Amino acid sequence: MTDISKQILQRIKQDNIRPYPKCCFLFKRSIIWTFFSFSVLFGSIATGIALFQLKHAEWDLYQHLRHSLLEFILLTIPCFWLVFMAGFTGFAYYYFRHTEQGYRYNTLWIVSGSIILSIIGGGLCSLTRAPERIETIFKDNVPFYKAMEEHKHKVWMSPEHGLLAGKINKVISGQKIQIEDLAGNNVLIDITHATWKGGLTPVENLKIKIIGHRENKILFIADEIRPWEGRRHRGGKCQYEFR
Repeated sequence: MTDISKQILQRIKQDNIRPYPKCCFLFKRSIIWTFFSFSVLFGSIATGIALFQLKHAEWDLYQHLRHSLLEFILLTIPCFWLVFMAGFTGFAYYYFRHTEQGYRYNTLWIVSGSIILSIIGGGLCSLTRAPERIETIFKDNVPFYKAMEEHKHKVWMSPEHGLLAGKINKVISGQKIQIEDLAGNNVLIDITHATWKGGLTPVENLKIKIIGHRENKILFIADEIRPWEGRRHRGGKCQYEFR
């Protein structure tokens, strides 16, 4: 036995060092892989919601807005969910690095792999109703997220730039409806030549967004009418609170 081996054995005896049971290592390994899997899962959900928002982003509205390009991007790009995804990518990196083989891989490979897994998972998630439902839960229960969404909606209160939003409170005829806009004012809408998107039909209590031009303070000429919340409204009673 070499001197080093003797020293090691002597140190083990002096410090009363005892080996951990194998079950402890297996438990720790399973915990690490579980947290890694959950990190990828939540990253995939965040990616799915971001893809859902990008799919329904109204990129063609920039010409109607008085906001700067940067502000328009901030209003359109799902920054919150991209940051959310980045955070869980960081968690995935951390936990993968602590697996038994994690030390062998460089940082770029691990981060890239985590992002790819999140994008694949997010793509599959975006094919379901899950992103839409989770986003609704955040709107209803997370105050700062709700405030962010309300700020985006205020963009539509620019009648002088051809944008208006509100709730239909009266269907006058096939050519005219009356809405209550976001400020609580009643506005007469000429829909004679309007294109209704998303399979909408003019019915009372329907929340809509309108592109057109203001004729005067009480009359707005509509060119295009869109659902208030992307694909979620197809006509009839709306399930979301409107402020």
